[in-house]
Amino acid sequence: MKQLSDSARKNGHVLVHALLCSCLLATGFAPPALAASPQWQPADNVEIVVGAGPGGGNDNIARKIQKILQDKKLVVSPITVVNKPGGGGAISLSYLGQRAGMGNFVGITSNTILTNHINKKSAINYTDLTPLSILINEYISFNVKPDSEIKTGKDLIAKLQADPGSVVVGISSSLGNINHIAFAAVARAIGADPRKAKVVVFPSSGASLTALMGGHVNIVAGPTSIAATHLASGNLRAIAVTSPKRRTGVFSAVPTWKELGVDAIVDNWRGLIGPKDMTAAQIAYWDTTLGKMFKTEEWEKEVEANYWDNAAKNSKETRQYLKVQYDDIKNELVELGFVK
Repeated sequence: MKQLSDSARKNGHVLVHALLCSCLLATGFAPPALAASPQWQPADNVEIVVGAGPGGGNDNIARKIQKILQDKKLVVSPITVVNKPGGGGAISLSYLGQRAGMGNFVGITSNTILTNHINKKSAINYTDLTPLSILINEYISFNVKPDSEIKTGKDLIAKLQADPGSVVVGISSSLGNINHIAFAAVARAIGADPRKAKVVVFPSSGASLTALMGGHVNIVAGPTSIAATHLASGNLRAIAVTSPKRRTGVFSAVPTWKELGVDAIVDNWRGLIGPKDMTAAQIAYWDTTLGKMFKTEEWEKEVEANYWDNAAKNSKETRQYLKVQYDDIKNELVELGFVK
């Protein structure tokens, strides 16, 4: 009799629970076990943080992304681009680092996040944040004034071989970054010591080109996307590019360093990174949103117009890519003598 009583009591509890769930569902409420998990999306203003001033490569891509995400309504919240220049990008990374778990803050990043950590210029590494995407790859253009005595890549080679100290090169936005690596790779490949050249650091690629046109430096190594407009207007001349083959458009007449017999193929990537401790739902949101952006006609046009190569990596692929890049760049900086 006791077993029958226990069984009856158990069945009675199940029946009551079922009736309770039915009543709650009928009134529009669901018990926790039955409630659907809402997908995350930013409820507040989205900030795209740039670690350099306006007019540079990172700022350029941030504003392209902002426009496409807004125009295509891929992000419903307002989006602003926030420039936090200084410290070779360290200030912007610190700004992101203070917003743990806040998925509406993202930053444009590049090789500089790796080089600055390897050089011990910044304590923040990509592992201290949340890698979200590798967006594009871009090559480095070597630029001079139209009336410069350096007419060609071969002229620069001769000048570096004769006296590296006579070359004043402008880069942004940190010593030992990818622009600096590109210049050093060219110098080392022709037997010159890149450490003897005078290197001037500017807050953005745009600022370095302004200095070049003003005669404050005699060469600038920087992204092709920023040099393109000035090339088209005749305000500067590109003497060589670090790509494996010639680029199109305004760069179609510009030789690669490889063509000139110099083993210097160097590319920069630009990506999106978020604060640490982002949730799986927040990461999934950006994976989905950026995945949609990569498929738009507008994005494809920007990639072509800015002389980029589309990368389109998701968060998982980006984390794996950055690990390999970190080790490769560290070896390169040690070989160039920038890191012991």
